[in-house]
Order: sequence, then C-alpha cells, then structure tokens
Amino acid sequence: MRQVILFCLCLAVGGAAGAFEGQVIGPGGKALAGARVSELGKAGSVVANAEGRFRLEPDPRPPFYLMVTRPDGVAFRPVYVEALPPRGEVLVVRLETLAESVTVVSGGVPDLHLPPAAAGTVMGKQDLARRLPVNFPQVLENIPGATGAADGYDPVPGLRGLPKHRTLLLLDDGRVTAERRAGPSATFLVPETVDEIEVVRGPGSVAYGSDAFGGVIRARSRLPVPGQPFEARYSVFGAYGLRGGGGAVDVSAPVGAGALLVGGHFRVFDEYLGPHGRVPNSDAEHRGFRLAYQVPVLGGTLGLGWRSDFGRHIGKPEPQFAVRRTFYPEENSHRFNVSYQQPGPGKWSRLGVTLAWDSYQVILDRDVFATSTRPRTVSRADVEANDYSLRVEGERALAGLAKLVVGIDVSGRYNLSAINSTLTYGQCPTCAPTATSREVSVADARRDDYAAFAAVDAEVGRVRLAAGVRADQVRAKNSGGYFGDRSVTDSQGSGFLAGTFLLGAGAELTLQAAKGFRSPLLSDRFYRGISGRGFITGNPDLKPESSTQYDVALRWHASPFSLGAYGYLYRIEDLIERYRTGDNFFFRNRGEAEIRGAELEAAWAVAGEHSLGFGAQVLRGEVRGDKKPVDDIPPRGVFVVYRHEPAEGLTWMARTAAYARDDRPGPTEKVMPGYTVVDASIGYRFPSGVDLSLLGRNLTDRAYPGSADEAAALAPGRSLQLVLRGKF
Repeated sequence: MRQVILFCLCLAVGGAAGAFEGQVIGPGGKALAGARVSELGKAGSVVANAEGRFRLEPDPRPPFYLMVTRPDGVAFRPVYVEALPPRGEVLVVRLETLAESVTVVSGGVPDLHLPPAAAGTVMGKQDLARRLPVNFPQVLENIPGATGAADGYDPVPGLRGLPKHRTLLLLDDGRVTAERRAGPSATFLVPETVDEIEVVRGPGSVAYGSDAFGGVIRARSRLPVPGQPFEARYSVFGAYGLRGGGGAVDVSAPVGAGALLVGGHFRVFDEYLGPHGRVPNSDAEHRGFRLAYQVPVLGGTLGLGWRSDFGRHIGKPEPQFAVRRTFYPEENSHRFNVSYQQPGPGKWSRLGVTLAWDSYQVILDRDVFATSTRPRTVSRADVEANDYSLRVEGERALAGLAKLVVGIDVSGRYNLSAINSTLTYGQCPTCAPTATSREVSVADARRDDYAAFAAVDAEVGRVRLAAGVRADQVRAKNSGGYFGDRSVTDSQGSGFLAGTFLLGAGAELTLQAAKGFRSPLLSDRFYRGISGRGFITGNPDLKPESSTQYDVALRWHASPFSLGAYGYLYRIEDLIERYRTGDNFFFRNRGEAEIRGAELEAAWAVAGEHSLGFGAQVLRGEVRGDKKPVDDIPPRGVFVVYRHEPAEGLTWMARTAAYARDDRPGPTEKVMPGYTVVDASIGYRFPSGVDLSLLGRNLTDRAYPGSADEAAALAPGRSLQLVLRGKF
C-alpha cells in the first residue's frame, strides 16, 4: 500500500493545493449538519459539521457536480457548480429532493468506494414510488446489464451476468446472505419500505471483498431526520393480474435530541394471471415492522435501526406443477444496524463506522404427488444462520494533492444449521404419513472474513489516477453433519488501477484493470439436500474463484443531455459451477469463464417537465476452453422510458423494452424467445398532498418465461396496480 500512495503522490507533484469551502442548506432552508458531500467521479466524501460547512481537498476543477446525501446516506439532486467562489468565500449549496434516478452523469455513487469506471445509479423515494416495483429485482428494470435471475416472487438480482453471489446485496450496510444456490433474493424486502436504492455495476472486490464481481446493490430503509416535526406516511395498493393488495405506514417524531420512526407493512398476492391463465403456485405473503432512531452525537450522526421481515407461502411456479409443488412456507429476517459518521478527527475529513447483525431462517418444502407407481413424499429443508459485519472507514487529503481512503472490513456467518426431513404418505394423499426420516445436513458451520483495504486518487493536469488494494483472509469451518468436521482457510488479495482522462466539453474516458476473488458459500461446500429446483450435494474441495476484470467507460454531459457507454471483459478463474445430472445437482470448479459486454445509457431532461431515458446491453459469456455458454447471461436488450408532467401534480410515463432471442443457454437453462413488453403509468398529486397512481405492466399481454431457468414458468401477463399515498 505504501508504494501505491507514493506512486500517486509523485505523479501529483505540481498540482494546485487548496481547500474548497462550502455550506449545504437542506430543502427546508436550514443548514444540514452531518451531510456527506462528494464530487461525482471522484472517490470518497467529506462530512459537514454542525453548521453544514465542509471542505474539499484539493480544489475541484470546474465545472463539476456535487453529490450531497443526508446523514443516513439518502441522496439529494446533484448540484452543478460552474465556478468556484473567490478564495475565502463560502459557496452556499442549496439542496432539492431527488425525484428521478441519477445516472450516467459520472461514475460511482456517494460513499460506495468503488473503482471509477463503475457505472452508478441512485434511485430515490419519488422515483421508486412512480414505478411501483413489486419485488426487489424489478427495481433494476431500467438499468442496462441488470437481471432478476428467477421467476415468481423470489427472483435473484444480478449485474452484468453475475448473480449467484457474484453481485453483492446490501441492506442498511449489512450483507444480505442466503444459502440459496441461486443467490440472495431478499424476497422478504418490500420496496415500499426503502428510501433509496444505489446500484453500481463493476468490480467491487477492493471495497467489499467476496461477492462483488458484478457490482453492488444497496438498499436503505427510511430513517427519521432530527429536527423535523411529527410526520406520518401511508400507502395502500390493489393489483389486478397480480391479484394482490396491501399497505405500509410509518410514523416519525422528535424524541430527545433525535428522531424516532416506527413503521409496518403487509401485502398478499394470490396466484397471478399469465397470458394463458392462472399460473399455479405463484402466490406470496409478506409482512414486517421497522424501528429507527437517529441523533447527533459528538459532532457526528448516530443511526440505529431494526427491521423484522416475514415471508409466508412463497411459491416457486414451474411447468411441473402437476407432478410436484415447491414453495417457501417461511422466510424470516431480523436485522439490526448501527451507523456513525463524523467529520474528523484532526486532518481526517470523515470517520465512518457501521455495524450490522441479523438472524435469518428459510424453510423450503417440496411436495411430490403420488402416482400409480410412486407414493407421495413431502421433503423439507430448514436452514438457519446469523450474520455480522463491522466496517470502519477513514478519509483524508494527502498534502492537498490526493485523497486517501482506508478501512477495515470484518464480516461473517455463524450458527449455520440445515436440517432435512421427509414424510412418506403412501398411495392415499389424505392418509397420515407411513414413514419419516430426518438428516442433519449441516450441524454447525461458520465463515469469517477479515480484511483491510486502502484506495487513493489524485489529479494530474487533465488526468485522474486511482488505485486500491485489499487483503482478505476467509476461514470456513464445518462441524458434524453430512460432510463431518472440515475447515479451510483462503487468503486473497484484490486491487485496481484506473486512469480517467478529462477530454473537455463535458466528456471523460476511464480505463481500468481490477483483480478480485469470491470464496465459496458454506452450503456450496457442506450442504446436501433439496433445493428450489432439485436435490443438491456440496463439494468441500471447491477452490475460491478469482477474477481479472477490464473496464472502459466513456461519459459525456452537456445539460440537458448525458450519455454513458461502457465496455468490459471479465475473466473468472476456477469458476464455481452448479451442474445437473438427472434430477441431482452438484458443484465443481470449471476452468476459466469469460464474460464480455457493452452497455449504453442516455438521459435527457427539460425543466422537469419532460425526461427521456434510454438503455441497451449486449453480453456474451462462455467457458474459455470449450466455448460452451455459462448460466445467467442476459439477452441483448434495449429499453426507452419517457416521462411527462403536463400540468402541476399530473405525471405520466411510458416504457418499452425489447429483448432478442437467446439461443445460447447455459448448462441449467433453456432457450429464451425474443419478446417486447410495454408499461405505462399515470399519477396525480392532489393539493392536499395525496398521490394517486395507476401502473400497467405488460399491457400487450405478451407470453414469455420469467427467466432462462429450465424449470421457469411464464412471467405475469397484463396487470394493473392502483396506489394511494399520503402523509400528514
């Protein structure tokens, strides 16, 4: 790390030192204490003091964008700065609420310390409210290269063809981890309960270690804001086609020097309607509650949060429903998080600490119906675990010439257990079981990841240089169960090196190379039992994956237009592959996989009345040796979104997305047909502040599979959602 810092400092000699001073004023007209401020396109952020004042070192080069977030990390609309004030004067930065997604303006998002070629998108509360997503991956539908790799209400989000624990999912800065081989779906997470979602496409191993090849998706639960008066928010909805309804409410009020929030939600879906009728086993139910408290402490901001989320009767629709039914009768998540941010101490511009803990349980049932030659059997897998994480970060300027970010990152899973049981009923479907069996698949397993990381960037003339390194030690241990006592330790290093060339006229070009790794899941190694699609057996001798990733990003902005073009070549050595033999699945390391792709996204906005968004993707993935396709590569696709506000309070939206036929399925996939979907919505805000929105999805009732999985059922057909929101 010392050599990296000295290298960047030597390149930066001769640059202008200094400190840009400003003050942030919130939408209510008051100074925003504890706000995090960053220059888009550069790593790191600083924290404003109690008067909302901050300093950026070295001086930014105008024109540039400032990205400001609340103390809890929720973003405001980016602020365009054409010129710096005279030395000694303070620039007052007045903030507005983020109504639309922020994208393609520049790389990265606030306080997600990822390499500069990454493609960043920030989706605020208003944007999410207009799009009415039903499940978490549906939030990603307007992001090139993003997918939900499953169907029904348990889809798994992925970026750049890399789900299955190769895209990191964060909720309130805690990792969302699941022993499901498809990856963490956050099925329990209702989008209505989050204030903001940040998505960064590109390698994130330096900042976050394992599971971040494709990028990072972070969701933030709503936190109360100290100093704001009592407020209550509510929403209710009903859906045709999806055949469901529900609601959410939260109340925030001043308590002591801080503010307290209490919230709850409930929703239930019956089996949805496909283009050819009802899709069996596609129902689901969700409920939960939240508590949060935020308060100024010692010149910084302390946030505390708890959320409990419960999924019930979450079906997995599949064409084989006449033969078997697979569903999740329970998914329970309890999560506690602590965050603290402050300016300083000393010459440090920011000190941040986050702590997260959770308790997680998922139960999977498979009911195989009786035939003339086979009795009915009901198999169950009951998996429980706890997770923890601790992250400490510090940022500072180096002699006014460069910026340094350092930190430690410790995370893990413990108390993992997996119990398999089977009931055999004989030929009578209503009779009592004739036989029972029980197997301890995993008695007690844990995995701990200890890491330290550092990143530095500097500007030399019209070139920005950035580099980062990380060292991880991952320990996995299994006690008892099917595979007995086993332990393994992996020590890995990660890093990146990037250069951004300022081309002028609002354009910039970034070239980047990165190395990363991914350690196998505990269940990849030690689990044996049923899964969502069959019976699976782990492999305790799996090697960790390692990645070599090359990215190029070209961005251009000239208000009201912005454009981003991205190309990437990712190679994953010792690819961990799930493969199938009959009805059984196994794991193996399979040589080297290569994913290459290109993404294009553009945005145009005029005075808030009209906006146009465009995105396109082309990807290809294969094993380098035999050139056979790998799983999870999304098809070629393009989308266009147009929004218009013809009158005050009235908005409407139209979206069209088209995908080409994919005739290169992976080893557990099927050919995907080409298809086009059309969505539209209209909403009105009454003078009282009440919002009424109507959204129609798949208006042409197009039939297409919910995913490329070989057992996938049809996606929902035409559906309508009516939502009423308000606050008082």
